[in-house]
Amino acid sequence: MKAPSGSLHFSVLASLGAALCETFLTFGSQSRNAQMAYNNSFVTFASVVDGSRKHAPLNKVYDIWGPGAGAMLIRNFVSVLSVRSFSPWLRDHLPGDGLLSANTRATLCDASAAMAASAVSAPVHQLFNFLATTPEARNVSKLERAKMARRFLREQYFVPLPREASQELLEVDFSKPMPEQQYSWRLSRVALRDFGMRTAYVTSVFTLFISLERTLCSMMR
Repeated sequence: MKAPSGSLHFSVLASLGAALCETFLTFGSQSRNAQMAYNNSFVTFASVVDGSRKHAPLNKVYDIWGPGAGAMLIRNFVSVLSVRSFSPWLRDHLPGDGLLSANTRATLCDASAAMAASAVSAPVHQLFNFLATTPEARNVSKLERAKMARRFLREQYFVPLPREASQELLEVDFSKPMPEQQYSWRLSRVALRDFGMRTAYVTSVFTLFISLERTLCSMMR
């Protein structure tokens, strides 16, 4: 039985509201956790001793917004949307109704929706970690922060093009800035690693959670 056409719109709005509430409630603790891990792993015990890595100031656990909160909101929204809106839509519109049991079909749709959402939530999740643990992100304008985010995603997930070994590059003029590194559209190994880890985590956790929820709701009926 297909859901009413208007229910999808309400489901999307509800997913956005849930993601916003989750962001407000957990931003402080999640960003603080990322900052503590960064300070302990990448600063205190870093092999780099030139001072280029600085301790990230810790957020308060009750902070509801700050650098990285926008990325966290997008991550939460996409994740909730996948199982609350996209999965039911798949269940209602995919062909082959009747070939599988209702629970099996719903579980497969949950897993497929979560896997699809991971392609978006994986880079956004890493962007949240980057902005939350970068001290410079606190003291720049929103435009400069957006440029930092764009540069991070480009350098993190795309393969740089080789520089031409021209005479101009061999005879470097240190009084002039180096030309900006160009990048191809090929995904780096880091991107494949992040996508793989995010997909495995989100798909297993979300599918298990929704399956348990569906079972409990069926029992209560």
